[in-house]
Amino acid sequence: AATQSVLEKGKRNVEILKQPQYSPVPVEKQVAIIYLGTQGLLRSVPAHKIKEFEEMYLTTLERTHGETLTSIRKGQLSDEVLDVLKKVGSEVGAQFK
Repeated sequence: AATQSVLEKGKRNVEILKQPQYSPVPVEKQVAIIYLGTQGLLRSVPAHKIKEFEEMYLTTLERTHGETLTSIRKGQLSDEVLDVLKKVGSEVGAQFK
């Protein structure tokens, strides 16, 4: 069971690392989504829906927490910033259960 859990987490992490060719994802968005993956906050999202989740998550962050992405771009990963990432991730993730 533990091995299966690690493999499932790995599948999701591979999906979040994929980027469109010639269209790199800005670093602050990479940090935001990779943080969720490394914290195991994507477990409830089916692997085949990770890209859909990622798009919705990043769009929500841009629209409602642009200052959080700005802080990440400036290299400021405070507890407040991480809390926002978790909160938005949980809210968006609830739609994928």
